[in-house]
Amino acid sequence: MAGRIRSFDWASTPLGPIARWPQSLKTIVDLMLGSPSMMSLVWGPEAIHLYNDRFTDLLREHRILALGRSAYETFAQSRDVFEADTAAGMAGRSARLVAQRYPVLRQGRLEEAWFDVDYAPIRDEAGTVAGVLWTLKETTAQNLAEQALRTSEEKYRTLFDSIDEGFCLIEVLFDDAGNPNDYAFLETNAAFERQTGLAGATGKRMRELAPDLERHWFEIYGRIAMSGEPQRFEQPAEALGRWYDVYAFRIGDPEQRRVAILFNDVAKRKQTERELRESEERQAFLLALSDALRPLADASEIQATAARLLGVHLGVDRAMYGEVTGEPGAETGVIRGQFIRPAAPDRPSPAPFPDRFTYETFGADVMARRYGGEGLVVADVNADPGFDASERAAWARVGVQAAIVAPLVKGDRLVAELGVHSERPRIWSSAEVSLVREVGERTWAAAERARAEAALRESEERFRQFAHAAAEGAWIRDAETLDMEYVSPAASRIYGVEPQTLLDGVQHWAGLIVPEDRGVALAHLEDARGGEVVAYEFRIQRPSDGAFRWIRSIDFPLFDSRGRVQRIGGLAEDFTEAKLAAEHSAVLLAELQHRVRNIMALLRSITSRTGERAESVADYRDLMMGRLLAFARVQALLTRTANVSVGIRSIVHDEVSVQAQHEGQYILDGPDVTLSPKAAEVLTLAIHELATNAAKYGALSVPTGRIAVRWSIFEKRGGPWLGFDWTEEGAPARSQPTPSTPRRRGFGSELIEGRIPYELRGRGQLTIEPGGAGCHLEFPLQGGASILETSAPQRATVFGGAIDMTGEPDLTGRRVLVVEDDYYLATDTARALRGAGAEVLGPCATEADARAELEEAHPDAVVVDINLGPGPSFKLAETLKDHGIPFVFTTGYDAEVIPVEFEGVERLEKPLQLRQIIGAVAKLTAAA
Repeated sequence: MAGRIRSFDWASTPLGPIARWPQSLKTIVDLMLGSPSMMSLVWGPEAIHLYNDRFTDLLREHRILALGRSAYETFAQSRDVFEADTAAGMAGRSARLVAQRYPVLRQGRLEEAWFDVDYAPIRDEAGTVAGVLWTLKETTAQNLAEQALRTSEEKYRTLFDSIDEGFCLIEVLFDDAGNPNDYAFLETNAAFERQTGLAGATGKRMRELAPDLERHWFEIYGRIAMSGEPQRFEQPAEALGRWYDVYAFRIGDPEQRRVAILFNDVAKRKQTERELRESEERQAFLLALSDALRPLADASEIQATAARLLGVHLGVDRAMYGEVTGEPGAETGVIRGQFIRPAAPDRPSPAPFPDRFTYETFGADVMARRYGGEGLVVADVNADPGFDASERAAWARVGVQAAIVAPLVKGDRLVAELGVHSERPRIWSSAEVSLVREVGERTWAAAERARAEAALRESEERFRQFAHAAAEGAWIRDAETLDMEYVSPAASRIYGVEPQTLLDGVQHWAGLIVPEDRGVALAHLEDARGGEVVAYEFRIQRPSDGAFRWIRSIDFPLFDSRGRVQRIGGLAEDFTEAKLAAEHSAVLLAELQHRVRNIMALLRSITSRTGERAESVADYRDLMMGRLLAFARVQALLTRTANVSVGIRSIVHDEVSVQAQHEGQYILDGPDVTLSPKAAEVLTLAIHELATNAAKYGALSVPTGRIAVRWSIFEKRGGPWLGFDWTEEGAPARSQPTPSTPRRRGFGSELIEGRIPYELRGRGQLTIEPGGAGCHLEFPLQGGASILETSAPQRATVFGGAIDMTGEPDLTGRRVLVVEDDYYLATDTARALRGAGAEVLGPCATEADARAELEEAHPDAVVVDINLGPGPSFKLAETLKDHGIPFVFTTGYDAEVIPVEFEGVERLEKPLQLRQIIGAVAKLTAAA
């Protein structure tokens, strides 16, 4: 810069050439150029600017030519910053300006910079102020640091004032012996008062604020102040009623003995921890109590165990559980369980509390607290105003100075108490009081449970003995699922199955019922489920022997405490013999009624018809006697067979043998067919007429005559019919009727050709040939009541309905596989096949099960449902065909779904009769 000043054209400026400058200017310029400080000089009223190299650094990025120019012109934009100071200097004043802020261009950006500025007037030779010298020291970094510090201090002050933790800065004070004995508060934050409860602590000493503060606080802070080692700790401050979590560390020089403290009042946490600890101990005890009481079944043992465990846990002298008897005002306590502290070397064991005691002795006025459920919490009997002198004496006699008594009030009655005793005064905690009450409730509940369970066991044992001894089968079902919960042995015998079969589910029980009765039985079960008591009858096929049996069942609802049907109970009785006996009695009664009410009408009819045809009195007598005897014989047969059915062979033999001269005169040939009472009556009279006429005029009238009687069963109009033929040989010659002398139509002719077609819905034809009479009869084998009956008789055996295969083809020795996914249809089909003598494989509900059966055994025939899933499937049928096993389809589909390759397979369409299956299987196995 010195070179630039020397070479500058000063002649063009108000200062003129350097040679003409006053010595004062030259001197100050030389001083400025040699100074290491940043210096700037303005001279003359025009404020011509001169500066040194250090000042050039401020102008470098401004790219301006300031040398020799007026400072007002050069710094026109910031003139207001320095103009006043320049004027002051020109006026002869000097000043130090600290932390002056000027805009400076650095790195292409205008920044604020701070300077400490000194300016002073410069006088010329005449003593007049000719210029102002500026000395600048940049303090930008210092100012920014101080500013950051102030910001930081403000921020941290705000932080300390906003945090929940208390903060204080203390000076630890020591006595002459070097022991810390107090400390003074130098600074506190806003949370300090909230955390300590000490107001206006700054500037005060701790002993002034809390004279009773524990000495350990001074010792800890003194140690930190001397050692400089920070410390985190938790300590109670009883004088302040608080508990603190503290972090303390030394701050500043050791000689200052200052300690900064961050702290939190953790009294609530400590209380929570204490309560949690107590709760954990309480829960551990209650768990141990539950474990100890759970296996106990005796109420007294439960009460004694609870008293012992509680007494040991609380460390009391005595714990006892008592039950209360008597009316209010005259209560008596009976101790059921008592714990007594064992003797210690310095303390003998207390005496037992009396087994029975009256409450009035120990405080009549506190009974209201017992009945209110509050009970007693006594820290010192002698100091408790609730007891008078005599009551205190009573407590003293049993060695009690402190007690907790937890009453158990149920239904406004004081039923029991749990108490703990101390021989010495004792302040009970709320946790201890709560625990005694809790144990009391648990003990009462456990004892009541044990008594209820004992009563239940006794009741169940009575029920078990009753159910095992009863002839009727007893059972209990769950009302929601209908699953069996109990089945007596008698029920198992009645149904002819193992008990587990009845317990497996309602469908297994229903599967035993014949199809016709199953729906009604299930409906009655639902009625009982709905709250009704129902009695009903149904038939079963007993699996143990295949017999059909009549069952009478009484179902009744069993309600829970809220009146809802929770279970269904029932009694089942096999009354087959009684029912059959009643049916038999009904037949006998009908027979008697008939004899009483209709015998005269019948005789009148026979008498009238016989009188119309008799040729003489003797003839009338003989005809009447024969007909009455024939009728008497058939009624005797009906009576012997309970008027249900009569064998045709007996009828024919009885009538023919009476009229024949010897046994060689007749031949009887035909199956053993039983006739309904109606058919027996009509046929007996017809055979009597034929035999009587044969004895008078026909083959039986001569020793050489012969009679052949043959009968058979044939199908007609969809049912069985009886065909009957009477043929005579060797009868004496009789005159044949002529147009002028036609054959007279007698009683027998009318009976055979008129009554049989009319009453038996059949056909009868009588012919008279040279060899004797001939007769052909045919009529359907169907029910028909005797004319002597007033009501139709009942069957004398149990009819099993759809699954009763009596009279169906015999399938003995045949093995039949049943493939059907409907449980009831599968079960019924299997029982029907077994009833016909077949061995049943399965039933199988799926194709996979059926294939598994086929791997184990080779059936003679298969009954297969083609719809075992979402639609018809013939894969199993293809397998059966490949293996040459005959089968029959059961299906609900039309014939169109059957593939062509199976058109020849018989298709039984659902719903179907089980007899159809038996018939189909019989044809399959017969063909095989």
